[in-house]
Amino acid sequence: MAVKAKVAELPAEQWTVPGAVMTLASGEIRLRGGKCRGCGAEVFPKPKVCLACWSEEIEDDPLPATGKLYAFTVVHVARKGWRTPYVIAYVDLDNGVRVSAPLACDPNAPPPYDARVRLKVGEIGRTEDGRPIMSHQFESA
Repeated sequence: MAVKAKVAELPAEQWTVPGAVMTLASGEIRLRGGKCRGCGAEVFPKPKVCLACWSEEIEDDPLPATGKLYAFTVVHVARKGWRTPYVIAYVDLDNGVRVSAPLACDPNAPPPYDARVRLKVGEIGRTEDGRPIMSHQFESA
C-alpha cells in the first residue's frame, strides 16, 4: 500500500496526531500546519485559535518536508504498543517552524545535531488488536 493510501485511509485513532499529515496533489506528503490569516504566524499542529493574536481564521498550511535536527533523546519506556527504544526529536523545518516527531534511525547511532532530515510516514508500533500505529517521522536526508 502506498503512503498516499495509508494517509487517506487509516482511521484517526491509529495516528499519533490525527490529521497531522496531508497529501498534496503531487502525491508528496507534508505536515498540516496552520497559518493565521490575521498575523501570518505558522505553527504545527494546526490550532483552532492563533497562539499569537487569538484569531480564529487559521488555514491549512502544508509545511516544508525538510529541516534540520535541533535536539533528540532516546526513549526507553513508551506508551503501550510503541516499539522501544526509539528516538524522539525536535526538527526546525526550513520555514522556521519547530516540530516534535520520532526520528527513524538506529537509537544507538542517531544523526548529529544540525543534520538535514526529511519527513516520512511510518509505523511506530501496534495496537492491542494488531493494527498499525502511524506517525509522522523524520529520517536523514
